[in-house]
Amino acid sequence: MVILLNILIALYNSAYEDITENAIDEYMALFSQKTMQFVRAPDENVFIAPFNLIEMFFLILPFEWWMADETYDKLNDYVMFVIYSPLLFLTAFIETREARHVKDNRRRGEEDEDTTHEWEQVLHECDFEADGWDKKVQTCKPNVEFDTAVLEVKKLQEQVAEMKDLLKALSESKNWGGDTLEGSKFGKMGESSEGGGRDE
Repeated sequence: MVILLNILIALYNSAYEDITENAIDEYMALFSQKTMQFVRAPDENVFIAPFNLIEMFFLILPFEWWMADETYDKLNDYVMFVIYSPLLFLTAFIETREARHVKDNRRRGEEDEDTTHEWEQVLHECDFEADGWDKKVQTCKPNVEFDTAVLEVKKLQEQVAEMKDLLKALSESKNWGGDTLEGSKFGKMGESSEGGGRDE
């Protein structure tokens, strides 16, 4: 019975280890499946809000039920072009202007961005060291100079050194472990082997 119980414990342990080893992969797979389930649109023509109202009232209701699929797809493409092209042209214009500005700054050897933000203006007014914030950041800052495995090995080495010192101190004390062996089978076996060895 005890052997079967040990086998069952070993099987549960190995199954648990298999699950914990793949826990991150399983979680990421389930998360991506749920994300794709909710994010993926049911059709190819996606109108962002509030333009989805245009799709609903000016495309789906009057045209989808009687128009051929290819013609309806082309109509959707034309409507999306008319709706999104001003936004895309505006975005392209702003990004091009910013890129020229950054390029000119780099040519002059200046910073990419020469505008001063509000948080940069009040930066000199904040005293992080007086508020104790600097100490909190230093205590929470991760150690990127050494790998985490190296740090764990160093901790284990320190613990092993402490255990060695403790064992040395215990072994130097008189009759270490003798009081626990006196009433046990091992103590009796030791006495009988000593007595048997003396008789011979």
